[in-house]
Amino acid sequence: MDKQPDANDAISQVPTAAKLAADGVNLPGVGVSGEGVGSSQGHPVALRFFFWGEFAERSSYYGMRAILFLYLTKALHFSDTEATPIYSTFKMACYFLPLLGGYIADRWLGRYWTIVGFSVPYVLGHFILGIPNEIALIIALALLAGGSGVIKPNISTLMGQTYDQQRPGQERLRSAAFLWFYFSINIGALISQLAMPELRDRFGYEVAFQFPAWLMVGSLAVFAAGKRHYAVETPQRHELSPEERKLQRQTLVRLFGIFALVVLFWVGYEHNDTLWIAFIRDYVALPRLPGQDKEIAPDQLQFLNALFVIILVPTFNFVFGRLDPDVKVFTPMRKVLAGFLLTAAAVGIMSAAGFLAQGHTHQVSEAGKMLEVSTIKVSVLWPALAYIVLTFGEVLLYGTMLELAYTAAPKSMKGFITACFLVTNTLGNFINVGWTPFYGGSLEDPLDKRGPLPPGQFFAITAGVVVLAAVAFVFVGKRFERRDAAQVEGVGLGE
Repeated sequence: MDKQPDANDAISQVPTAAKLAADGVNLPGVGVSGEGVGSSQGHPVALRFFFWGEFAERSSYYGMRAILFLYLTKALHFSDTEATPIYSTFKMACYFLPLLGGYIADRWLGRYWTIVGFSVPYVLGHFILGIPNEIALIIALALLAGGSGVIKPNISTLMGQTYDQQRPGQERLRSAAFLWFYFSINIGALISQLAMPELRDRFGYEVAFQFPAWLMVGSLAVFAAGKRHYAVETPQRHELSPEERKLQRQTLVRLFGIFALVVLFWVGYEHNDTLWIAFIRDYVALPRLPGQDKEIAPDQLQFLNALFVIILVPTFNFVFGRLDPDVKVFTPMRKVLAGFLLTAAAVGIMSAAGFLAQGHTHQVSEAGKMLEVSTIKVSVLWPALAYIVLTFGEVLLYGTMLELAYTAAPKSMKGFITACFLVTNTLGNFINVGWTPFYGGSLEDPLDKRGPLPPGQFFAITAGVVVLAAVAFVFVGKRFERRDAAQVEGVGLGE
């Protein structure tokens, strides 16, 4: 899940709350002071608006996504192999449009008015999504992708600019702000991923989609109310010089091999909110909710991802900082390699569960229809473990790559290179548009709507692709480190 912040400054280097407190840095709600440049104590007032606005917006976005796949299959009656490419196309747009969002803000509207302007269609998309027909779906997903994608790179960047103007030189204070900004994203996602399946089961999809819609209304209201506290913006058109264009090309060439392999990471990762849900629905014995006479929903296990992101990021920052302060052991390349291998392991767990469950089905009559059901269902611990292991891989690879993309880029191109990294997700989802129809394990679909590969084989091939990417990364990563070391040595000799 893409719940890391997208700002270009200090995002993937966020310190732990304990370390910040030990260093005397005030946290949100404690020591928030006036926003003038001369006020050096505490966070600017703007942080409150950024925090609660982002909390509501991400709750809205991830709440909508939490139930979208089963909405496509159950309410709109798409087969799993039709719904997954639709969902993948939506995610493609969400990760490609940040390029447009940054361009619009930089060239014309500024970040504040870009965010406000594109929040309006974003809100409309949420309300339209609950209308159960295909035309409304297309319109809603287009509006949601446009709103989310264009807004995505601008909120965190505006917050960074606010700290640069109102708290110049206070990098640790700014890092603390990004820490809490980051937690607002993940706490919002966790709450909505738990709540949305429950709302859907109690009141239906149309009512459930009202929850993220009104959260987005609240997010827009909170953000707009804080305008006078934000950074003063003066959008400027900056034409790249020939030297800057050459440097841009050189940086992309340096990172191209790594970025290309990260595309394959996303191919395996991005099944977790589509085909993993389909597998859980068909082949997993779901436990009953405590104190209730109903099973947990197949899409409710997604909350484990948000929960463990919240746990792992500060844990990793603390452990790596204490055990390897000079970054000699847990190097960026080793973290990324571990991310590849853990992601492959997570998909491999789903493959093992598939081999255990597939091939044991019989026909039952339900409401006058003949349905195929699995006679052997695996424990919920299989997908739960897969989600947890996947999150380990995500935090190690995604967080490290955000930092690597930022630090490898020249100062004038950090936003562009970071956006190029986010586009790797677009390309991974593009591959999945063609790959996911091969999944043949969907028992709720007629035979002619299923792909040729049972779950075990499908997930095994997917895991194999990620493993091959990991093997290739061993060589690509070493080459990158050699080039990086040679560049640093050259700079030192030049001095």
